Amino acid sequence: MRRGGPSIAGTSYEVPAQLRDEVAARLPATWATTRWGTPALDLPAGVLAVLAGLGVADVVHVARDTLTDDDLFSHRRAGGAPTGRSAGIVRLLD
Repeated sequence: MRRGGPSIAGTSYEVPAQLRDEVAARLPATWATTRWGTPALDLPAGVLAVLAGLGVADVVHVARDTLTDDDLFSHRRAGGAPTGRSAGIVRLLD
């Protein structure tokens, strides 16, 4: 089983329209709009699409939004102020 940790949700990750269009041209699953109607990127959807394209079927996505979940660190929610940090480890299994 592959497990992904929390991340900012596509409905929260506001980006300039040009950036969204450039990224989505390469990976359509990332195209998103925020809850308030502005351009966004859905990075978790993009990761899931890449994994599916590689044949990785056993993935568990932890759908917790770091922007809206006060139990998680968020640089954006803190307005750029220092916050805690998260780290991930990726390794190939035999």
